[in-house]
Amino acid sequence: MSDPHGLVAENVRAYAKAHRDYDRRHGEIFNPIEQQRLRRALEAAVGAVAGGAPRRALDLGCGTGNLTAHLLDLGLEVVAADVSPEFLAVVERRFAGRAVRTLRLGGLDLRELEDRSFDVVAAYSVLHHVPDYLGMVRELHRTTRRGGVIHLDHEHLERHWTPDAELAAFRDALDARRYPGWWHPTRKRWQRYLMPSKYVFAVRERIRPGFWMDEGDIHVWPHYHLSWARVEAALAEEGAEVVRREEYLLRKPEYPADLYEAHRGRCSDMQALTARRTLA
Repeated sequence: MSDPHGLVAENVRAYAKAHRDYDRRHGEIFNPIEQQRLRRALEAAVGAVAGGAPRRALDLGCGTGNLTAHLLDLGLEVVAADVSPEFLAVVERRFAGRAVRTLRLGGLDLRELEDRSFDVVAAYSVLHHVPDYLGMVRELHRTTRRGGVIHLDHEHLERHWTPDAELAAFRDALDARRYPGWWHPTRKRWQRYLMPSKYVFAVRERIRPGFWMDEGDIHVWPHYHLSWARVEAALAEEGAEVVRREEYLLRKPEYPADLYEAHRGRCSDMQALTARRTLA
């Protein structure tokens, strides 16, 4: 991977352009189904805190304040942290007068934060934007007080990248809906090669590895897929125990509602995980 400092700097520049319409462009996040799921997951995470009532939370990679809003509604004081000053300005405007403090991060670690300073630390759709995501997991543990929880959410499962029969059935059903009249389920999914965007992304990835989205932000997957097994191993090594796992199917705005509802109970491509730092 390229110089991590350079990657973070590129990230900051990308979000300087993307912050204005971030919510609109991310319908897979800002939709009722995902927001309801996220609220339930955060309620469970807060409820898993041991050794005293939770009071203080960290929203790592806060963006426009997706997690911050939920954590505030759950009665917590929030430190909303991000590498982007534009995102932090959005959060300051959106939650003016509420129990929120913003913090500009360097992007490689959490040296700006003290040990054991939060009851809840949460990162939603963040780890795959971090050059060293396992190092960041260990940093999250460091900043969590004993009995506090670490909530990691909205990261792909390995089956998103590898063959999975149920996900394949869902994707074939989507393609059948997109290409009515000339799709046959036994054919290979060759229609993807007719999509110009596939070639645009391929060229961009060769020119600038790791920057494949229109926003231009870091994605670790071109180099190595984020591994939930490694995340859990890192947490266990630091002294945290997993108390909750949730697998779910990402709700993209282009998915027909009936197909999504028919398949969401049979397949999944994302995971959320909550771990508690031991009291010892």
